[in-house]
Amino acid sequence: MSDLMCVFDVGTTGARTIFFDINGKEIAKAYEEYPLVKQPAGISEHDPIMWWNAIKNTCNNAIKRINPDNIIGISSSFFRSTTTIIDQNGNILHPALTWLDERELSSGRAMLEEGGLRRLIAKLLWLKNNKPELFNKAYKIITPDSYINFKLCNRHVTDPTNGIWGILNMKTLNWDEELSRQAEIPLNLWPEIHTPGDIIGELTSDAAEALGLKKNIPVVQGGADQQCAALGLGVIKKGQAKITTGTGTFVDYIVDEPIPPAGDFPIFSLPHVIKGKWMIEGAVPGTGSVLKWFKDNFSQMQIKECEEKNLNVYEVLTTEAQLITPGSEGVLFLPLQMFRKGTIHGLSWNHTRGHMIRAIMECAALSAQMYINILEGMARYKLGEIRVDGGGMNSSFWAQIFADITNKTILIPEEKDGAALGAAILGFYGCKRFSNFEKAIENMVRFFDTKVPQKENLKVYKKLSRIFMPALLEMYDKKRVTKDL
Repeated sequence: MSDLMCVFDVGTTGARTIFFDINGKEIAKAYEEYPLVKQPAGISEHDPIMWWNAIKNTCNNAIKRINPDNIIGISSSFFRSTTTIIDQNGNILHPALTWLDERELSSGRAMLEEGGLRRLIAKLLWLKNNKPELFNKAYKIITPDSYINFKLCNRHVTDPTNGIWGILNMKTLNWDEELSRQAEIPLNLWPEIHTPGDIIGELTSDAAEALGLKKNIPVVQGGADQQCAALGLGVIKKGQAKITTGTGTFVDYIVDEPIPPAGDFPIFSLPHVIKGKWMIEGAVPGTGSVLKWFKDNFSQMQIKECEEKNLNVYEVLTTEAQLITPGSEGVLFLPLQMFRKGTIHGLSWNHTRGHMIRAIMECAALSAQMYINILEGMARYKLGEIRVDGGGMNSSFWAQIFADITNKTILIPEEKDGAALGAAILGFYGCKRFSNFEKAIENMVRFFDTKVPQKENLKVYKKLSRIFMPALLEMYDKKRVTKDL
């Protein structure tokens, strides 16, 4: 009998269930996107039931391909900085305000300290100020992790990697009474805090029936997606770094303690899932989403052809980009910052679809390179190599672009869903299959490819990066949203 860990990976646009064995191999997997709901600019809400339904559906799908008796535990990874409130019966009182929602920026400005780190407070203040009749009924504040934990084992539990966006004390990693008093949000509304890797309960009968699993399976506290991704890449020691390519580009650098942000640009010090370790993080939203946007709106013919021939449309788009020289002959694409408008620089009559696709790919790597420079300066340590996960690393071509633009050696893992693998490591560790995280990483994390910078491309990308960062900062400062001109 082979031990399996059931992992729920709850993301911004969809959720997946993956069953991993103790060697870090995917045994079964299912994914479901959330229903698309059009919302006004500046508003991004999720019905938390949507997260639970996606988990139920994917788990019931994936479980068909394994023996349920082999499952020894459940662990999860979650998207962050998203919250709402529930009543004493567990009823959701208002849709969750996601990390993309911007309504709270004005009403909660005073609580947006530490470079915007306390965004859960600001979101809750928006609910308190604008929906007082609902807030007065609140029994618990929920985040994606605490809500799913509640559905799994009937306990309201979060961890420091998710709690840091709320009233967490950065020294004690417990709820801060002073922040609670300042925000006038009672301490008893917040969920319990446990360390990632702790067993927090057992799967209830109702949850087991809904998921197609056996009851009483241990539920292990997981962590936030980027911290789990770092663990899933084996990035746990000071001086290591990783890049995640998903809906956005996330760059994380491991340090031993929080480091104040440099300037006004959003850089966060976040607790790692590894106790005693921290990450300094920079992110540019939209760098991955924009390729999907281009595919959906400007590639109908390619989509149809791929459906007829059973091809991957992103591979077809990549083929177009490969015909274009590095630098996309001057086209520079600035991705959307939250709901702010993106910008295309240097477009001319000579540019084609391929130029646009390559420029989109390059913007993700340029975003990463910008943050690498900043984080290296903050930590005072130059990186030699970077480990990279996420959907973008399914493309060898895109991985090479990252190596060329960052001028770093890029390590590509076997398992591209780094956050899910990190949650699996937490699960096996919590279920006592490994005595420490180093042994778990040695057994479960592997890299199958390496990309080294191509010297002939460094000059053009160095020139491009000098244009990219000032242009991105200027766009960020303007704070234009899509409903404005």
